[in-house]
Amino acid sequence: MKKLTALLILLIATNFLFAQTNPPAYYTFINKADSLYKAKNYKNAALAYSAAFKTNGWKGYLPDRYHAACAWAQSNTPDSAFDCLNRIVKRRYFSSVDSLTNEKDFTPLHTDKRWQALVDLQKMYDQHKVPEGWFIAGTEEDKNKYIIGVEKGSGQDGKNAATIKVIDKGITGFGNLMQNFSPDKYINKRVRMSGYMKSKDVDWASFWFRVDQSGSKQSLAFDNMMDGKEKRPIKGTTDWKKYEIVLDVPEKANNIAFGVMLGTTGQIWFDNIKFEIVDKTVPTTGKEDKTEPVNLNFEEEPSAK
Repeated sequence: MKKLTALLILLIATNFLFAQTNPPAYYTFINKADSLYKAKNYKNAALAYSAAFKTNGWKGYLPDRYHAACAWAQSNTPDSAFDCLNRIVKRRYFSSVDSLTNEKDFTPLHTDKRWQALVDLQKMYDQHKVPEGWFIAGTEEDKNKYIIGVEKGSGQDGKNAATIKVIDKGITGFGNLMQNFSPDKYINKRVRMSGYMKSKDVDWASFWFRVDQSGSKQSLAFDNMMDGKEKRPIKGTTDWKKYEIVLDVPEKANNIAFGVMLGTTGQIWFDNIKFEIVDKTVPTTGKEDKTEPVNLNFEEEPSAK
């Protein structure tokens, strides 16, 4: 648990996407591929897209993956087409299943059994939209092994709730839904974050709360319910219960980040997350965080079609 907790601190400390500098050759091949694609020279376009990804450690931007999938599909190379499509569907590139199924370039893939599996996955994402203002984070190699979003009618009293659900095996990290906001109204105050969670067959889950400072890679305060003053991860199957984290927000704070994490098994539901100023007599739950964040080197930028 100690090793895992350290990993969580390191990964959560990365607020969002770190900038990635692509080699010039990447753009050279992409421009060539785009021209070939427009000329309907699909096979050579697909090869040029592949060459671009190779120059960048096989990483690529989502729109480029999309065009590569079209080119591979049109050149009757379904394995490569589905490889690209699986990457971008799991990155929630498509705004709905219609934007996937209405693409005429993918028509040659419709008779392949993998196509229906891909459509079903997109439908599942359609049913679990990410709440406005939130974004999906977590360990890079594992974040696509979860369904993360709003599940209608699954909350308390039949209302909606957000959920994180494991849908794949081999997870070594965690899934995470998070948000940032300005700390202005909480400066020099003690703040309590509270929220309700329900769990099913989880190895661990938690709320987390972090206070950041400008011009530094170190956070001012942090608690993920596993590395604060008390270790209190949520485990197993539990009914709706209220959980709390209390941290001080110093004058030099410039950001508050918070979210919910799930480990390698099961499903959680959560709602009614609130922040309130409390008296200094209320004890804090976290500790000062001195950990340097890790550059996750995210593969692709978020996009939607």
